[in-house]
Amino acid sequence: MAGGPKNAWAKAMTNQSQNKIVFVGTHGFTFELPSTAEVEEKNYETIDVPGFEAVCTFRHLEEWQAVDEPAFTHAQAVCVTEIEDWDFRGLDNASVLVLPEAVRWVLCFPVRGRDWETRGREGNYIPETITISPDDDDVFFFFTGSTSNGTPIRAVPDLNSLSFLTPCPGTKLALVRAKNWEWDEERNTVLIQPQDVFELEIVLDFGVRVLQRAP
Repeated sequence: MAGGPKNAWAKAMTNQSQNKIVFVGTHGFTFELPSTAEVEEKNYETIDVPGFEAVCTFRHLEEWQAVDEPAFTHAQAVCVTEIEDWDFRGLDNASVLVLPEAVRWVLCFPVRGRDWETRGREGNYIPETITISPDDDDVFFFFTGSTSNGTPIRAVPDLNSLSFLTPCPGTKLALVRAKNWEWDEERNTVLIQPQDVFELEIVLDFGVRVLQRAP
């Protein structure tokens, strides 16, 4: 995607103490990531830079979309260990540069566009679900199989916080509506007792590919 960096070609690496989730839009189920990012320098010459462009929050996914491009049918949530500080096109400097070696895992899930009346600050896209709306109160995301039967479910309030969870091959992304829940000590994830699960839905047409194991 063409962009407009404000400074010189190479920028400083932004070190992350915590893994971060970035997002890429796709037109089908895939684990393939963009191979290079394109930027436009001050002399209006378009050049390739190493790595790929992604947006830093899910609500900015529409900014990754070209003007004449069809709507995305899927999105990838990409867990990375570090990102490059880069000024691509987009509101609020929403996109970043990711080097392939920084990718820990990739998950792909279906999305749909919001109605015009409900876009607002939350962006154009929303995860495709059947029974549970991701925007409802007391709704959280978690990976199936990440906790043993009978133990509390560890979940996060939004897709941007998935980096606090650890998927494994074959796991599924799920939504849970809870009657009661509590934050963990770091307030990164919530704990939900099995008896407090009010409703649960597995996200269909979903998959995860683990590229790097946790250290």
